[in-house]
Amino acid sequence: MTGAVEGEDGRPTVLYVGGMPRSGSTLLDLMLGQLPGHCDVGELFYLWQSGVERDLLCACGRPFSGCPFWIEVGRVAFGGWDRQGAARFRALQASVDATARIPLILGARLLPRFRHRLDEYSQAMTALYEAVRDVSGASVVVDSTKRPSLALILRRWSRVDLRVVHLVRDPRGVVYSWTKAVSLPAGAGPRAQMKTRSPWQISRRWVTVNLMIAALRRLGVPMATIRYEDLVRAPAAELAKVAALTGDVTGVPGDFGFLTADGLRLAPSHTVAGGRVRMRTGTMALHLDEEWREQLPGRIRVFVSVVTWPLRSRLGYGRGARTSASSAS
Repeated sequence: MTGAVEGEDGRPTVLYVGGMPRSGSTLLDLMLGQLPGHCDVGELFYLWQSGVERDLLCACGRPFSGCPFWIEVGRVAFGGWDRQGAARFRALQASVDATARIPLILGARLLPRFRHRLDEYSQAMTALYEAVRDVSGASVVVDSTKRPSLALILRRWSRVDLRVVHLVRDPRGVVYSWTKAVSLPAGAGPRAQMKTRSPWQISRRWVTVNLMIAALRRLGVPMATIRYEDLVRAPAAELAKVAALTGDVTGVPGDFGFLTADGLRLAPSHTVAGGRVRMRTGTMALHLDEEWREQLPGRIRVFVSVVTWPLRSRLGYGRGARTSASSAS
């Protein structure tokens, strides 16, 4: 493990993937982790639950408690991991990092007690990002948590250099992904299958989550917007947008040699939470995945199309639009 390359001000640079779950974020996370100077670690919001408390598998194939990378990160950040500390952190996390807390996050200056908890949480997350940077030797930590609340927390915290990739996918594809049964590899998650949700709940969340992430640009956060379908159809062009976001930190241009004629060539990683493809290594083919066009019932498709229409159209998913997509989270 090499020493970290720090920015001029010493702050950890966090490349945050924001957007709706089941939009291909795990695939994007894996791609970003192949870029020079980038370390992808999955959805760090869930590290204490999935890693410390449940001891689920790291993408390297070891349980969290047996992964040398995470053992060292815990030692550097907090002097080590322990369940008691994880329980305290999770209680703090639940009190500040949630969609329902966003009005409080935005008005934290006026709420001293909430601001104190928010600062404590931000300090802990910063310690974690710094430790990942230092242990990995990377310049950029890739966090694919996606949650708008954590993005807003990091945006207000001056000790983190935040950059955001806003990842979007056709809402009909997202709804279909949330309504079908998907098995998980043994030990990779707390259940045998991924969660399912109703078309109404996912349609509503698709609109609100994407609007909240998009608003970060107006708040001055450096951002690139990428469509899942474009990412798979022309991955080098889309990743170039990300390289432009972080090139001033890594000091090197994007190197896309991991994109081959056979697909995405993956080096081993230490992602702690995310879609099932995080466990993949070797070369992963990128192929069309628009199963929703044949399998999503017509009445549900019409419902989702109507509910999401204004934002869907703005993002390029208007009537008749047909795009290429891949196997993703």
